[in-house]
Amino acid sequence: MGVALLSPTHAVAAQTPVTARVVGQVYDSIAAAPLPNALVRLFRPDDPSVGINARTDERGMFAVPELPGGVWVASFAHARLDSLRLEAPLARVAVVESGTIPLTLAIASASSVARMLCPTGSDSAVTLVGEVRSAGDKSPVAGATVSVEWPEWVFAKKSTVREDVRRTARTDREGRYVLCGAARGTVVSARAWQASDSTGQIEFGIPESAYAVLDLFVDRRASAAMLPTDSGAPAPARAGTAVVRGTVQSGPATALPDATVRVIGSGATVRTDSTGAFFIVDAAGGTQSVEARAIGYEPERRAVQLEPGVPLELSFTLNKRNVLLDTVRVVAGQSLPNDVRSLERRWRQGQGMFLDGATVRERTSTMVTNALTGLPGIRVVSGQGWGNNIVGRNFVGLECRATLFLDGYLLSSPGRYPATLDEMVLPDEVAVLEVYGRSSTVPAEYLTMDGCGVVAVWTKRGLGNVRVFGPQRQK
Repeated sequence: MGVALLSPTHAVAAQTPVTARVVGQVYDSIAAAPLPNALVRLFRPDDPSVGINARTDERGMFAVPELPGGVWVASFAHARLDSLRLEAPLARVAVVESGTIPLTLAIASASSVARMLCPTGSDSAVTLVGEVRSAGDKSPVAGATVSVEWPEWVFAKKSTVREDVRRTARTDREGRYVLCGAARGTVVSARAWQASDSTGQIEFGIPESAYAVLDLFVDRRASAAMLPTDSGAPAPARAGTAVVRGTVQSGPATALPDATVRVIGSGATVRTDSTGAFFIVDAAGGTQSVEARAIGYEPERRAVQLEPGVPLELSFTLNKRNVLLDTVRVVAGQSLPNDVRSLERRWRQGQGMFLDGATVRERTSTMVTNALTGLPGIRVVSGQGWGNNIVGRNFVGLECRATLFLDGYLLSSPGRYPATLDEMVLPDEVAVLEVYGRSSTVPAEYLTMDGCGVVAVWTKRGLGNVRVFGPQRQK
């Protein structure tokens, strides 16, 4: 039996530890860009406390000069992962000989993440993920329902039919949800609720990519409030202790008085004062939509997160609507606006029902919609928040949410988040109400793709304070 002896040179080589240089990049496949300032970590699989860290540069590149031999696990941490609600990927690295090891770590593509979360989903749809939490202590809300809705148009038998599409999901114990099948590149109406706790209804733009994140917050301390109306049917709303204050302007340093501001479906609707300032003190917290409107201006709506008891400052700048002025005729030396001429023409034709301002004020003193109570073809129902909703009928006689116009501008229609007439105009401001209960009676000026009845309100200011005469006075 013999023993083989190693030469001194061979003995030194056998005792030299194996190390390798690791160079690589961290890449964000969803954003299609490198990921700078990511913390890369390589650690032992049997003992994660043993590891080596590196930081990526502005090109997402990193390097580990010496990684000892053996098996390692590579991963990385970055705020981008948290914002996307994704776990960090893991990669196995085996160092068996000296040299350079290339390593790429990446956030998976949007389509890959979507297929993983919704394996039976369509490639043209979007996977929506997020969390539902309490607006107060930010604790997760388990068992909440998340809903998104949007309108789609279906072409069949030489006609266009509107369909409202809804997708829902439920949160798990950690308040997380995965919603499959949202439409790409559209604006959806989103909401979350659990029992009587609910967010507001917000508009959320779904991207063209296959994956999107939406977090929602509910105010579990908000309560149901019933606002009285003339008809005796109270309008439900959610009230809380969230405060929204700020200003509405029509341009730089130009205050817009008498604009209406509301947290949709929650708290009171307020009007701005002479300085354009507004103050809402009773809104529900959580995810809400705050909207500012003024006659003659484009409305502006923002999705916000309200924290109970913590004021939120907002500043709105409303843009004027683009109005094309038609030719006017002169009567007794005074210009008669085209809107007045058109209104009087429709009134003469007798296609709809017309109430002048005096009649409206005889029928109601607070809510304009109460003046419609009892009119044939129209039904007035309690809405969410301040004001009533108006129900008309479509071409086949089925009930639908009436399309609303204010001073000739489309105010709301089915599928949009509706503003109520009561939030926008007071009875004292009304000059004329036009009512077309069925879509078959709607004149060309008010035709839309929604195919429902129409209620149009004209204010004194909208008609330039020109008095409108009914058929008997026009003769």
